[in-house]
Amino acid sequence: MWKIKEIKEKARKTLKRNIWTLMILGLFMTSIVGEYLVNKDGYSNIKIIYEYIQNKGEQQLSPQEILINEYADKAISQVFTGNMTKSINYYNEKHNVTKGVIFSIFNIYTKGQAQVQNIFNSIANYKDKEAMASIILIIASIGGMLIRVFISYPLKVGEKRIYLESINYKKTRIKRLKYAFKKERYLPTVKTIFLAEIYKMLWNLTIVGGIIKNYSYKMVQYIVAENPNIKAKDAIKMSREMMNGSKWQAFKLDMSFLGWNILQYATLGLAGLYVTPYYATTIAELYKVLREKYIKGQKYNFEALNDEKLFEENELEKYPDHDEILRKKIKIDYNKKYEPTSIILFFFIFSFVGWLWEVGLYLFRDGILVNRGTMYGPWLPIYGVGCTLIVLLTKFKSFRKMLKNPLLTFGVIMLLCTIIEYITSWYIEKVSGIMYWDYTGVFMNIKGRVCLECSMFFGIGGCLCVYFVAPFLERRLQRFTSKFKITICTVLALLFCSDSVYSQFHPHTGEGITSQVPNRVENSTSENNVSESNEMS
Repeated sequence: MWKIKEIKEKARKTLKRNIWTLMILGLFMTSIVGEYLVNKDGYSNIKIIYEYIQNKGEQQLSPQEILINEYADKAISQVFTGNMTKSINYYNEKHNVTKGVIFSIFNIYTKGQAQVQNIFNSIANYKDKEAMASIILIIASIGGMLIRVFISYPLKVGEKRIYLESINYKKTRIKRLKYAFKKERYLPTVKTIFLAEIYKMLWNLTIVGGIIKNYSYKMVQYIVAENPNIKAKDAIKMSREMMNGSKWQAFKLDMSFLGWNILQYATLGLAGLYVTPYYATTIAELYKVLREKYIKGQKYNFEALNDEKLFEENELEKYPDHDEILRKKIKIDYNKKYEPTSIILFFFIFSFVGWLWEVGLYLFRDGILVNRGTMYGPWLPIYGVGCTLIVLLTKFKSFRKMLKNPLLTFGVIMLLCTIIEYITSWYIEKVSGIMYWDYTGVFMNIKGRVCLECSMFFGIGGCLCVYFVAPFLERRLQRFTSKFKITICTVLALLFCSDSVYSQFHPHTGEGITSQVPNRVENSTSENNVSESNEMS
């Protein structure tokens, strides 16, 4: 019998090897597919068993049932049946979080039910409201089912494929999510997963039977991920035999993640960035163990588990998928030398992109078209300065060495951009008494000058700039003559300087552009009044 401790230890080693790829994968599957908000198997199963125990009343309970009853009572009543939305709302109210991208995303999520309710309330105004509501419900149900069957199912199999490949290979690729969408794999995958889900749904109509069959079919997606062309009935039967004698142990394995699930709740879901791939990797390691035992025992249709490269010991960095279509990749050149004209043009290009970003963001958020920035032209110099400075840093040998570590690069760029943004905000406010951006009310802000989510966006944008965008632009700019680039730089510089001088005497202000600083304005006004009164006296 396999041991839980050994399985989880192997999973942690695998996760450590592919931590960032698997974390991104888990975040995608949670946000898009909604697969791992909590350990659904552990939660749902223990809840069903708990209800079953309660229904037994005064009948004698087994030691396992007593354990579950005592442990699950508190977990279910205090944690899982609690409302995470209330906790997040409490945090937002306590810290005055009222705006920002993170707040908006959560708002969309939490208000989804209310929005749906409003739709149905509006439907109620129609004369034939019952017929209209029925039609909408039918369309929504069919549409949701089709999306689940034909998109979510193949994505889940692709996800399982990634976790299986991560066991023996260092370079796990997110694009392998498309694994089951290949022509010859797609329909067999959909058919098998759909049939398994139907069986599980029917068994869930019973109490204990639903739990047992949930574990019986637990390996179906992994079997399909190894061999998508396997027959549906064979995959289901193989999963049942594979899990035979391991269901209780698998249940205890799920129970071992209950503490992690509680941590997810306590951290408002942030811990899920680690817990999600950790749990998924653990189940992948379990499949490897059960698969090996199944093949050695030469059980039913074991020849179908024929992807030897998936689990064999090797020194390759990535799975050798010869059937995968090769595509051209963007060349990354960390040590690329940039011409002076390119650096100047980078400043204007990134300033313009930053202007487009903020104008578009404000238009999306508030529905108003606003010319953002301190100046009148289509540029935001803070973006140009930040990105150009990052590019200039590539001239230093120590920074080029750091580029080999994307995570460290992200952290340094994020810190650098945050410092630039804070100093710029402080300087403008000091000189003019005006704030051109105010993050007050945004999650984790510092005096309204900087905030966590913007700093993270700057870090991501800076990494994209130094790794991809700047080298790409340099290759394109090399096609032009030096004379042409000098002319363009001169014209842009003259326009920019003119705008800067004019904006110095006539600052660009207005709704959606600036925010007054009441205290500073009031103080400056009172100081002026005092000086005027002194002069008069």
